[in-house]
Amino acid sequence: MYGISDKIILIFCSAAYYLFYSDSYLAIIPILIVIALSSLFTYYDNKKFQLFACLSFAAICLFMPSYIVFLPALLYDLCLTHYQLIVISLPILLFINNKLINLETMFFVIGITILVYLIKYKTAKLIKLQKEYNDLRDNSVEISLQLEAKNKDLLLNQDAQINLATLNERNRISKEIHDNIGHLLSRSIIQIGALLIVAKDEVITKGLTSLKESLSEGMDQVRNSIHKMYDESIDLYSQLDMIVKEFTACQISFDYDIKTPPALPVKHGLIAIVKESLANVIRHSNASKVVILLREHPAIYQLIIQDNGSLMDDQKKHLTAAIESKTFGTGMGLNNIVERVKGFDGNINFYFDNGFKIFITIPK
Repeated sequence: MYGISDKIILIFCSAAYYLFYSDSYLAIIPILIVIALSSLFTYYDNKKFQLFACLSFAAICLFMPSYIVFLPALLYDLCLTHYQLIVISLPILLFINNKLINLETMFFVIGITILVYLIKYKTAKLIKLQKEYNDLRDNSVEISLQLEAKNKDLLLNQDAQINLATLNERNRISKEIHDNIGHLLSRSIIQIGALLIVAKDEVITKGLTSLKESLSEGMDQVRNSIHKMYDESIDLYSQLDMIVKEFTACQISFDYDIKTPPALPVKHGLIAIVKESLANVIRHSNASKVVILLREHPAIYQLIIQDNGSLMDDQKKHLTAAIESKTFGTGMGLNNIVERVKGFDGNINFYFDNGFKIFITIPK
């Protein structure tokens, strides 16, 4: 865009000078030639072609000396390139070899050539600054997006840490209640039972019985509260991550992508399935790598457990028969996994083309 406006200015200045001294109806011809070539240079940015066109126009100037006023405008695209020596020498050579060019035209061409260099330098500088500005703006936007993403991740991690700390605190409180209050209530109930055995007075016996029933009811409520607090304190990711970290039989990778925690029975089921699957890897597989993927979809939870172990032909036949008959017996613990998945109305599939793969989907 900047180059086009520069060319318009140069062609206008050259045309104004040319038309001022020309009264021929053919004066429009060099103007049209220069406009056409300049437009072509803008569209087809090939320096060799531009050099050839400028040399051809310079050859025309040998026969039409007045056309030389348009030569600097054509040389605009060659300025600040490795052909710029030609830009300087070409008008000078024309002046030397053509005695018909007057002194005024010579000074005009020299002045417009200097103007071409200045305009070209200014435009190149402006384009460079524009590019640097665009790069800086793009980098700023990219950095801003990265910071926004990191802030979002930090907030999510912070929420996860707060939730985990809350669950751990619930677990601690439930254990303290169980160890302290639960034991005190149990001991009190036992002591009251002993007193009931030795008590003779009916009034005392009735009071102790009522007290024992109240303590037993309180004990049951404490036990239920403890179990509820403990169950709520189970964090699925922490439990699975701990299982993964304790697995040392081979390399293991764990990918967890769940935003909405599943129900408590599903948590227990998933934990048990992962434990059983890793136990099968230790007992029955020669795998060097295990991959666990747990993902959340709009309507289901998806669990994929895969290893790269090799299966013998007999094992493949046995597994194929078991899958077709849906009877796994007690071998490899697969029956327990299948029963757990069925209990959640889920689906389970087994693949053993490349290692052994368990693909499980459980509805929300």
